[in-house]
Amino acid sequence: MLWIVLLFLVPVQSLKPVILVPGALASRIEAKLNKSERSHFYCSKTSDWYTLWLKLQSLIGPAVNCWADNFKMEFNEGVFSNTPGVETRVPGFGEGHTLDYVDNFSYIHYFKDLVDAVMSLPGAQDGVSVRSAPYDFRYSPPSKECELYFDRLKKLIEDTYKASNSSKVVLISHSLGGLTTSTFLNTLSEEWKDKHIHAWVSAAGVFGGAIKEVKVLVSHGVINLPDFVSNRLVHRNLARTVMGNYFMLPRSPIWGKDEVILQTPKANYTTDNFEQLFADMGVTDGAEKWKTVRDASFIGDPGVKTYCFNGKDIATSASFYYKDQKDFPDQIPETVSGDGDGTVPARSLQVCHKWNSTVQVTEYSGADVGEHDKIIQNQEFIKSVIELIS
Repeated sequence: MLWIVLLFLVPVQSLKPVILVPGALASRIEAKLNKSERSHFYCSKTSDWYTLWLKLQSLIGPAVNCWADNFKMEFNEGVFSNTPGVETRVPGFGEGHTLDYVDNFSYIHYFKDLVDAVMSLPGAQDGVSVRSAPYDFRYSPPSKECELYFDRLKKLIEDTYKASNSSKVVLISHSLGGLTTSTFLNTLSEEWKDKHIHAWVSAAGVFGGAIKEVKVLVSHGVINLPDFVSNRLVHRNLARTVMGNYFMLPRSPIWGKDEVILQTPKANYTTDNFEQLFADMGVTDGAEKWKTVRDASFIGDPGVKTYCFNGKDIATSASFYYKDQKDFPDQIPETVSGDGDGTVPARSLQVCHKWNSTVQVTEYSGADVGEHDKIIQNQEFIKSVIELIS
């Protein structure tokens, strides 16, 4: 691999430390139960700490009902929270290999190739050169949980800066981690950023939202499994409770208020009438949930040197339509495709292209190297990171 060749080219010196900010679904979540009743007779009411996400077997067959009941969120008076009797935490904050894999079987690779590449370099130090900043992706700004995460991330950057002999940190984000990082950076002073951050590497940032999130909420959920394996509507109903799914909806001005995102024989839905879409879907509190997060992100110039990486020339959901009104919303709609990385449309990915702080834009064409999740395992991307931190 390309990064192995670099081992012999990089001189032994102090490396710039890396902090990883993952995307949605990439952080592990643990839960502890003390519930007053069971959602189904075969579900547990109490438990010690266990893996809530991602434990693959919990998504299969009847077990998905227990998982969904523990994973879903409540929404009361503008505040998202766990349901009663469910306590959650995110393990591995500040550790080096937390984000190597997504699942409990170490089957779904995530940042492993990048972490291995960095830790193989001369001068790399365990617990310093790479540190992970996972978070409960169900929450988003402006939640209290996200504020606490921003406090922890700031302290992690400060601690890493000190542990590496005052070497500035390189932030590396993926997907939702990009929108999370841009919003986080907006909370910090220019003086603080200049002192602690060398650069930010954004890979596949979902800055303007993703059209795919509309289908997630309307009919699908976030899990792509056949119905006979895991009930799609259980996932759909769960997705409608999760704060982060509303946070990732497409928004103006990235999408024009007259651009049709979802069409049925009776209605055209745009970013300007999401409230009507939620009502027609039967999600009575959907409009309030959307209002809570709609203006909570920041996608302006981050004020730090930025390297923007994304895929292109891959069919990506651009809009959806139903031919028959009776299929809305429980059946999966037809898809109209446009350009993007297979998950996020090009115009959302390219928001960071326009920042004054962006010093390099790199686009990878085609699914093998530019697909939304594969981009962080692309050897050219890893090579670029190594060159930046060396």
